[in-house]
Amino acid sequence: MRPRSSALTVVLLVLPCLTAMAVPLYARVEPRLAGVPFFYWYQFGCLIVTVLCLSVALRLHREDT
Repeated sequence: MRPRSSALTVVLLVLPCLTAMAVPLYARVEPRLAGVPFFYWYQFGCLIVTVLCLSVALRLHREDT
């Protein structure tokens, strides 16, 4: 693995963990989006970010091997 893509892969794998662990950011009801509490929108956004980060990390890993 090249050092640059290795470091980027680590960042991409750690980022979803950090967003999920930032509980004070999303442990609230307001603001509501379309009547749904913010907590659920944030969790859904974390899911999308996780899928994107993992897919990019996988592609970087496959290019290096």
